[in-house]
Amino acid sequence: MKKITLLISALLVSVSSWALDLSQAKSQNLVGEKNNGYLGLIVSSNTDAAALIADINRKRKAKYQSIANKQNTQLANIEKIAGEKLTAKAKAAGQAYQDASGSWKK
Repeated sequence: MKKITLLISALLVSVSSWALDLSQAKSQNLVGEKNNGYLGLIVSSNTDAAALIADINRKRKAKYQSIANKQNTQLANIEKIAGEKLTAKAKAAGQAYQDASGSWKK
């Protein structure tokens, strides 16, 4: 039983190392920063990138809402500010970002 547990643990660790992370997704030009403060999918056929985006965007929205509540402002205001900062950071790093018209740039 101990050997089975050890084997399963080893498999889970090796599978998790295959999982796509945000740095990899950005460097592979699969995802980019949208002008609304969230990540966008550039390569629509990549399901790993889509799952990653869904998870990160869910966390971002929760954080943005928390900030909005603390500052007594609308979520949209925080999303706009975050979008401006994140797209500027992506642009400076040579990563994909969405311009004001919604087009992807690098």
